[in-house]
Amino acid sequence: MKKPKIKWNEACHSNFSCISNNASFNLNELVAVICYLLFLQNFLYDISYKIMELLSKRFLILLEIATGDYFSLNQIAEKVGITKQGVSEYLKKMKEDGLIEIVDKKYRVTVKGIELLFSELAELDKYLEEKRKKLNIIECCPAIAGDDIEKGDRVYLFMENGYLYAYKRKKSSAIAEAIESAKKGEDVGIKGVKGIIDLKLGKIHLFALPSIIKGGTKALNHEKLKKEIEKITANKFGVLDIVGKVALDKIGIKCDIEFSPLQSAIEASQRGLNVVLLGDEKEIKYAKAKLDEYNANALEEIEYEVHFI
Repeated sequence: MKKPKIKWNEACHSNFSCISNNASFNLNELVAVICYLLFLQNFLYDISYKIMELLSKRFLILLEIATGDYFSLNQIAEKVGITKQGVSEYLKKMKEDGLIEIVDKKYRVTVKGIELLFSELAELDKYLEEKRKKLNIIECCPAIAGDDIEKGDRVYLFMENGYLYAYKRKKSSAIAEAIESAKKGEDVGIKGVKGIIDLKLGKIHLFALPSIIKGGTKALNHEKLKKEIEKITANKFGVLDIVGKVALDKIGIKCDIEFSPLQSAIEASQRGLNVVLLGDEKEIKYAKAKLDEYNANALEEIEYEVHFI
Protein backbone atom coordinates (compact mmCIF):
# COMPACT_ATOMS: atom_id res chain seq x y z
CA MET A 1 0.00 0.00 0.00
CA LYS A 2 1.46 3.34 -1.03
CA LYS A 3 1.70 6.02 1.58
CA PRO A 4 -0.47 9.06 0.76
CA LYS A 5 1.39 12.36 0.43
CA ILE A 6 -0.72 15.00 2.15
CA LYS A 7 0.54 18.43 3.15
CA TRP A 8 -0.79 20.37 6.10
CA ASN A 9 -0.26 24.07 6.58
CA GLU A 10 -1.11 26.59 9.24
CA ALA A 11 -4.06 28.03 7.36
CA CYS A 12 -5.72 24.61 7.13
CA HIS A 13 -5.15 24.05 10.84
CA SER A 14 -6.61 27.41 11.79
CA ASN A 15 -9.66 26.86 9.57
CA PHE A 16 -10.31 23.46 11.06
CA SER A 17 -9.81 24.65 14.64
CA CYS A 18 -12.42 27.34 14.10
CA ILE A 19 -15.14 24.89 13.10
CA SER A 20 -14.40 21.67 14.96
CA ASN A 21 -17.05 20.06 17.15
CA ASN A 22 -19.85 21.51 15.03
CA ALA A 23 -22.08 19.72 12.57
CA SER A 24 -23.04 22.72 10.41
CA PHE A 25 -20.52 23.59 7.67
CA ASN A 26 -20.49 25.84 4.67
CA LEU A 27 -18.48 24.86 1.60
CA ASN A 28 -15.32 26.71 2.63
CA GLU A 29 -15.37 25.06 6.04
CA LEU A 30 -15.96 21.68 4.44
CA VAL A 31 -12.70 22.13 2.51
CA ALA A 32 -10.90 22.74 5.79
CA VAL A 33 -12.45 19.64 7.36
CA ILE A 34 -11.52 17.44 4.40
CA CYS A 35 -7.98 18.84 4.40
CA TYR A 36 -7.67 18.16 8.13
CA LEU A 37 -9.03 14.63 7.83
CA LEU A 38 -6.57 13.85 5.05
CA PHE A 39 -3.76 15.26 7.19
CA LEU A 40 -4.90 13.21 10.17
CA GLN A 41 -5.13 10.10 7.99
CA ASN A 42 -1.56 10.66 6.89
CA PHE A 43 -0.48 11.40 10.45
CA LEU A 44 -2.04 8.19 11.79
CA TYR A 45 -0.63 6.27 8.83
CA ASP A 46 2.84 7.44 9.88
CA ILE A 47 2.21 6.20 13.42
CA SER A 48 0.80 2.82 12.40
CA TYR A 49 3.55 2.33 9.82
CA LYS A 50 6.24 3.05 12.42
CA ILE A 51 4.59 0.88 15.06
CA MET A 52 4.33 -1.99 12.59
CA GLU A 53 8.00 -1.51 11.83
CA LEU A 54 8.98 -1.49 15.51
CA LEU A 55 6.58 -4.28 16.50
CA SER A 56 7.99 -6.81 14.07
CA LYS A 57 6.93 -10.45 14.22
CA ARG A 58 10.27 -11.27 15.77
CA PHE A 59 9.70 -8.68 18.47
CA LEU A 60 6.15 -9.90 19.17
CA ILE A 61 7.26 -13.54 19.40
CA LEU A 62 10.10 -12.58 21.74
CA LEU A 63 7.74 -10.50 23.90
CA GLU A 64 5.21 -13.32 24.14
CA ILE A 65 7.87 -15.83 25.19
CA ALA A 66 9.24 -13.38 27.79
CA THR A 67 5.82 -12.75 29.35
CA GLY A 68 4.13 -16.17 29.09
CA ASP A 69 4.58 -19.94 29.28
CA TYR A 70 4.48 -21.69 25.93
CA PHE A 71 4.93 -25.40 25.25
CA SER A 72 3.98 -25.47 21.56
CA LEU A 73 4.41 -23.46 18.39
CA ASN A 74 0.63 -23.41 17.89
CA GLN A 75 0.17 -21.35 21.06
CA ILE A 76 2.65 -18.73 19.94
CA ALA A 77 1.30 -18.69 16.37
CA GLU A 78 -2.23 -18.06 17.64
CA LYS A 79 -1.10 -15.15 19.80
CA VAL A 80 1.05 -13.47 17.15
CA GLY A 81 -1.23 -14.15 14.19
CA ILE A 82 1.07 -16.09 11.87
CA THR A 83 1.36 -19.74 10.86
CA LYS A 84 3.07 -22.46 12.87
CA GLN A 85 5.68 -22.74 10.13
CA GLY A 86 6.33 -19.01 10.35
CA VAL A 87 6.89 -19.18 14.09
CA SER A 88 9.24 -22.12 13.61
CA GLU A 89 11.40 -20.14 11.18
CA TYR A 90 11.55 -17.14 13.52
CA LEU A 91 12.43 -19.30 16.55
CA LYS A 92 15.17 -21.05 14.63
CA LYS A 93 16.78 -17.75 13.68
CA MET A 94 16.34 -16.26 17.16
CA LYS A 95 17.96 -19.32 18.72
CA GLU A 96 20.91 -18.93 16.36
CA ASP A 97 21.16 -15.26 17.38
CA GLY A 98 21.17 -16.20 21.08
CA LEU A 99 17.86 -14.51 21.86
CA ILE A 100 15.97 -17.59 23.09
CA GLU A 101 16.71 -21.04 24.53
CA ILE A 102 14.75 -24.14 25.53
CA VAL A 103 14.68 -24.95 29.27
CA ASP A 104 12.61 -27.87 30.61
CA LYS A 105 10.87 -28.13 27.22
CA LYS A 106 9.78 -24.48 27.45
CA TYR A 107 10.94 -21.52 25.42
CA ARG A 108 12.84 -18.94 27.46
CA VAL A 109 14.27 -15.56 26.52
CA THR A 110 17.98 -15.12 27.17
CA VAL A 111 19.59 -12.07 28.79
CA LYS A 112 20.52 -10.87 25.31
CA GLY A 113 16.86 -11.22 24.26
CA ILE A 114 15.63 -9.25 27.29
CA GLU A 115 18.11 -6.47 26.52
CA LEU A 116 16.83 -6.34 22.94
CA LEU A 117 13.23 -6.13 24.15
CA PHE A 118 14.01 -3.23 26.48
CA SER A 119 15.89 -1.44 23.72
CA GLU A 120 13.03 -1.74 21.20
CA LEU A 121 10.39 -0.85 23.81
CA ALA A 122 12.37 2.28 24.71
CA GLU A 123 12.52 3.24 21.03
CA LEU A 124 8.77 2.70 20.66
CA ASP A 125 8.05 4.75 23.80
CA LYS A 126 10.24 7.60 22.52
CA TYR A 127 8.49 7.57 19.16
CA LEU A 128 5.00 7.60 20.69
CA GLU A 129 5.96 10.44 23.04
CA GLU A 130 7.02 12.54 20.04
CA LYS A 131 3.66 11.84 18.37
CA ARG A 132 1.76 12.68 21.58
CA LYS A 133 3.38 16.12 21.57
CA LYS A 134 2.30 16.70 17.97
CA LEU A 135 -1.25 15.64 18.78
CA ASN A 136 -1.28 18.14 21.64
CA ILE A 137 -0.40 20.87 19.14
CA ILE A 138 -3.34 19.82 16.98
CA GLU A 139 -5.69 20.03 19.98
CA CYS A 140 -5.12 23.77 20.41
CA CYS A 141 -4.44 26.77 18.19
CA PRO A 142 -3.21 30.35 18.60
CA ALA A 143 -5.28 33.54 18.47
CA ILE A 144 -4.63 37.22 19.10
CA ALA A 145 -6.00 38.46 22.41
CA GLY A 146 -8.56 41.21 21.81
CA ASP A 147 -8.81 41.85 25.57
CA ASP A 148 -6.74 40.97 28.62
CA ILE A 149 -7.44 37.27 29.07
CA GLU A 150 -6.88 34.93 32.01
CA LYS A 151 -6.19 31.23 31.81
CA GLY A 152 -9.46 29.27 31.80
CA ASP A 153 -11.55 32.21 30.52
CA ARG A 154 -14.28 31.57 27.98
CA VAL A 155 -13.38 33.57 24.88
CA TYR A 156 -15.33 34.52 21.77
CA LEU A 157 -13.72 34.21 18.35
CA PHE A 158 -13.66 36.57 15.37
CA MET A 159 -11.73 36.80 12.09
CA GLU A 160 -10.28 40.31 11.76
CA ASN A 161 -7.88 41.39 9.02
CA GLY A 162 -7.27 37.77 8.17
CA TYR A 163 -6.34 36.70 11.71
CA LEU A 164 -8.15 34.87 14.48
CA TYR A 165 -8.96 37.07 17.48
CA ALA A 166 -10.17 36.00 20.92
CA TYR A 167 -12.27 38.37 23.02
CA LYS A 168 -13.47 38.04 26.60
CA ARG A 169 -16.24 40.65 26.39
CA LYS A 170 -17.13 40.96 22.71
CA LYS A 171 -19.57 38.11 21.96
CA SER A 172 -19.85 35.78 18.96
CA SER A 173 -21.33 32.35 18.21
CA ALA A 174 -17.86 30.74 18.23
CA ILE A 175 -16.35 30.09 21.65
CA ALA A 176 -13.24 28.49 23.12
CA GLU A 177 -11.26 28.22 26.34
CA ALA A 178 -7.99 30.08 26.93
CA ILE A 179 -5.19 27.72 27.99
CA GLU A 180 -2.99 30.60 29.20
CA SER A 181 -3.17 34.22 30.29
CA ALA A 182 -2.39 36.99 27.81
CA LYS A 183 -2.46 40.77 27.58
CA LYS A 184 -4.39 42.55 24.83
CA GLY A 185 -2.49 42.17 21.53
CA GLU A 186 -0.49 39.13 22.64
CA ASP A 187 -0.83 35.64 21.18
CA VAL A 188 -2.91 33.29 23.28
CA GLY A 189 -3.48 29.54 23.09
CA ILE A 190 -7.09 28.35 22.90
CA LYS A 191 -8.75 24.93 22.95
CA GLY A 192 -12.18 23.33 22.82
CA VAL A 193 -13.38 25.50 19.96
CA LYS A 194 -17.13 25.30 19.33
CA GLY A 195 -19.42 27.08 16.91
CA ILE A 196 -18.82 28.71 13.52
CA ILE A 197 -16.88 31.88 12.92
CA ASP A 198 -18.58 34.25 10.51
CA LEU A 199 -16.23 34.37 7.53
CA LYS A 200 -16.99 35.36 3.95
CA LEU A 201 -14.43 34.91 1.20
CA GLY A 202 -12.80 38.12 0.06
CA LYS A 203 -12.76 39.40 -3.52
CA ILE A 204 -9.72 39.81 -5.77
CA HIS A 205 -9.54 42.86 -8.05
CA LEU A 206 -7.19 42.60 -11.04
CA PHE A 207 -6.06 45.90 -12.59
CA ALA A 208 -4.75 45.52 -16.13
CA LEU A 209 -2.17 48.18 -16.99
CA PRO A 210 -0.47 49.04 -20.32
CA SER A 211 2.40 46.69 -21.18
CA ILE A 212 5.92 48.08 -21.45
CA ILE A 213 5.60 47.84 -25.25
CA LYS A 214 2.60 50.18 -25.05
CA GLY A 215 4.42 52.60 -22.77
CA GLY A 216 3.92 51.00 -19.34
CA THR A 217 3.22 53.50 -16.55
CA LYS A 218 4.18 56.37 -18.89
CA ALA A 219 0.99 55.66 -20.84
CA LEU A 220 -1.09 55.19 -17.70
CA ASN A 221 -3.74 57.60 -16.44
CA HIS A 222 -2.63 57.63 -12.81
CA GLU A 223 -5.51 59.78 -11.62
CA LYS A 224 -8.05 57.38 -13.09
CA LEU A 225 -6.25 54.39 -11.55
CA LYS A 226 -6.26 55.98 -8.10
CA LYS A 227 -9.97 56.86 -8.30
CA GLU A 228 -10.91 53.33 -9.40
CA ILE A 229 -8.93 51.81 -6.54
CA GLU A 230 -10.48 54.20 -4.01
CA LYS A 231 -13.92 52.85 -4.96
CA ILE A 232 -12.87 49.45 -3.62
CA THR A 233 -12.72 48.47 0.04
CA ALA A 234 -9.35 46.78 -0.21
CA ASN A 235 -7.42 45.20 2.66
CA LYS A 236 -4.24 44.29 0.79
CA PHE A 237 -2.44 45.58 -2.30
CA GLY A 238 -0.10 43.52 -4.43
CA VAL A 239 1.80 43.67 -7.71
CA LEU A 240 2.37 41.08 -10.40
CA ASP A 241 5.29 42.76 -12.15
CA ILE A 242 7.44 45.92 -12.39
CA VAL A 243 4.75 47.91 -14.18
CA GLY A 244 2.35 47.20 -11.31
CA LYS A 245 4.99 48.08 -8.71
CA VAL A 246 5.84 51.44 -10.29
CA ALA A 247 2.15 52.28 -10.79
CA LEU A 248 1.38 51.60 -7.13
CA ASP A 249 4.34 53.74 -6.03
CA LYS A 250 3.25 56.63 -8.27
CA ILE A 251 -0.25 56.80 -6.76
CA GLY A 252 1.19 56.62 -3.24
CA ILE A 253 -0.18 53.25 -2.10
CA LYS A 254 2.00 50.92 -0.04
CA CYS A 255 2.55 47.49 -1.56
CA ASP A 256 1.71 44.59 0.78
CA ILE A 257 2.33 41.66 -1.58
CA GLU A 258 5.31 41.50 -3.95
CA PHE A 259 6.36 37.85 -4.10
CA SER A 260 4.09 34.88 -4.98
CA PRO A 261 1.35 37.52 -5.34
CA LEU A 262 -1.39 35.36 -6.80
CA GLN A 263 -1.06 32.57 -4.25
CA SER A 264 -0.86 35.17 -1.47
CA ALA A 265 -3.98 36.87 -2.81
CA ILE A 266 -5.89 33.58 -2.85
CA GLU A 267 -4.86 32.83 0.74
CA ALA A 268 -5.81 36.36 1.82
CA SER A 269 -9.20 35.94 0.14
CA GLN A 270 -9.71 32.67 1.99
CA ARG A 271 -9.22 34.63 5.21
CA GLY A 272 -11.91 37.11 4.21
CA LEU A 273 -9.71 39.90 2.82
CA ASN A 274 -10.27 41.91 -0.36
CA VAL A 275 -7.13 42.15 -2.49
CA VAL A 276 -6.07 44.47 -5.31
CA LEU A 277 -3.43 43.16 -7.75
CA LEU A 278 -1.81 45.32 -10.40
CA GLY A 279 0.12 44.17 -13.47
CA ASP A 280 0.40 44.58 -17.20
CA GLU A 281 -2.21 43.04 -19.51
CA LYS A 282 -0.24 39.82 -20.02
CA GLU A 283 0.21 39.20 -16.29
CA ILE A 284 -3.45 39.93 -15.59
CA LYS A 285 -4.52 37.49 -18.31
CA TYR A 286 -2.34 34.82 -16.73
CA ALA A 287 -3.70 35.60 -13.24
CA LYS A 288 -7.28 35.37 -14.53
CA ALA A 289 -6.58 31.95 -16.06
CA LYS A 290 -5.09 30.71 -12.79
CA LEU A 291 -8.08 31.95 -10.80
CA ASP A 292 -10.44 30.21 -13.22
CA GLU A 293 -8.39 27.04 -12.78
CA TYR A 294 -8.57 27.38 -9.00
CA ASN A 295 -12.33 27.99 -9.02
CA ALA A 296 -12.93 25.00 -11.28
CA ASN A 297 -11.59 22.74 -8.53
CA ALA A 298 -12.83 24.67 -5.48
CA LEU A 299 -15.98 23.89 -3.53
CA GLU A 300 -16.51 27.63 -3.04
CA GLU A 301 -15.29 29.98 -5.74
CA ILE A 302 -13.28 33.12 -5.11
CA GLU A 303 -14.94 36.13 -6.73
CA TYR A 304 -12.73 38.33 -8.87
CA GLU A 305 -13.10 41.30 -11.21
CA VAL A 306 -10.82 42.60 -13.97
CA HIS A 307 -10.43 46.37 -14.31
CA PHE A 308 -8.93 47.81 -17.51
CA ILE A 309 -7.17 51.15 -17.09
